[in-house]
Amino acid sequence: MVRPRLTSVGILVGVVPLLLLAGGCSSSEEKQLLSKYFQASRMRDNTTLGNIATVSFSPTEDGVVQGFDIVKMGPEEKQPLRLKELKAAEDAARKEEEAFNKEKKAYQDANLEAIERVLTAERTNAKLKGKDVEVQTAWIRWRNETAEHSRKVSEARTALGKERGTAELSAYDSRNPVDVTQFDGDLITKDMVLKAKVKKGEAPAADQDLHVRMERVDLRNGPNGQTVAGRWVITHVSPADDGKTPSM
Repeated sequence: MVRPRLTSVGILVGVVPLLLLAGGCSSSEEKQLLSKYFQASRMRDNTTLGNIATVSFSPTEDGVVQGFDIVKMGPEEKQPLRLKELKAAEDAARKEEEAFNKEKKAYQDANLEAIERVLTAERTNAKLKGKDVEVQTAWIRWRNETAEHSRKVSEARTALGKERGTAELSAYDSRNPVDVTQFDGDLITKDMVLKAKVKKGEAPAADQDLHVRMERVDLRNGPNGQTVAGRWVITHVSPADDGKTPSM
């Protein structure tokens, strides 16, 4: 299983006493996860970050979070996952490409000398005649269809990867690994606003509102009716005034 890659927004620096970071935190699941996230960012612990988030918080660009409180919590929003559908589409595109490549190779093997003359003529701007003109027309078509099949496979793989990344991270369990593309399920999203104490460079720490998004998956209808309740993953952190914070 491919683990999602952490998207880093900068080198993490600075040391903040852990008591400051945990100050005011309750035992809520969200605050525990956020405390772990900001601590891992401060310690440059990319292994931990890679297990709980798809984004990191850069003190060189964003500042060092010394403490926070959750001041707004939006409702959980649910949308169906399309993992099975997207995996089937990727498989179909790949199989079509494989079948096409076999046909293309058969044509190439049967017309190798003529194709070499065509390629030489294209490099030297020479004119072709007789059957070589037909081969050139056919080979141009083969090349165009090769690019089209490659595009379809790439688009299908990208669409699947976009949906699979968070699902795999949320559902990851080293003791019980699962292939998330074999499940139906839902992606659950939750937005919140933090009132954080943020220190940037040598300036004194200042209050800043941060928008955080967490996501998790609930998987069902897996092999033998298996279900998986995924854990929350942090997928977005930004200033709350950047225009991306939904109304809550």
